[in-house]
Amino acid sequence: MASTILLATPAVFVLQTSYAHQIALYSINGKDYLMEVEWANEPVSIDDKTNVILTVVSPNVADPTNPEANGTQPITGLENPLKIDILAGNKTLVSGLEPAFGELGVYESKTFYPTISTTFSFRVYGEINGTSFDNTFGCNPILGEDAPPDNSTIKISNGIERKALIGGLECPEERTGFPEPYTSQNDVSQALNQTRA
Repeated sequence: MASTILLATPAVFVLQTSYAHQIALYSINGKDYLMEVEWANEPVSIDDKTNVILTVVSPNVADPTNPEANGTQPITGLENPLKIDILAGNKTLVSGLEPAFGELGVYESKTFYPTISTTFSFRVYGEINGTSFDNTFGCNPILGEDAPPDNSTIKISNGIERKALIGGLECPEERTGFPEPYTSQNDVSQALNQTRA
């Protein structure tokens, strides 16, 4: 009995920490797809090198919102029909998706460096299962990973419903400098521009 409790405890911990990502369950033309969106490194800080990671699997029917459940099947071949836009304010970085090395069903955006602390959104769009797909994930500057789950069914477009949205993404944080305060590249650039004017 004690060994069963010890084995169960780490599994619960893994599920809780996985919610630092945003997970969405979709029905696309009657077939379920589970998408997980995350930063390449968490927490991400200003001027950190990062990218967006998108995992797409066919979920386990008994545990449909867990991307790591036994019986999930990776969805491959989405690197051409899907793209991702990284949005911050009125700026957009358009990126293709590349398959992650050695990980089926996992795709990566191009690498970028967040230059200011703001809300980032990730628009995933293109075609899945012969259907036009367009939906946006975003970091939550207030709640972050503590964003409450939403199990309501929402129609996204013809043939697409979102059946669940779980977890949240942290927004990029200011860096803590030590032993001197950290000055962001954006602050340095603005100071240089002011001295030229």
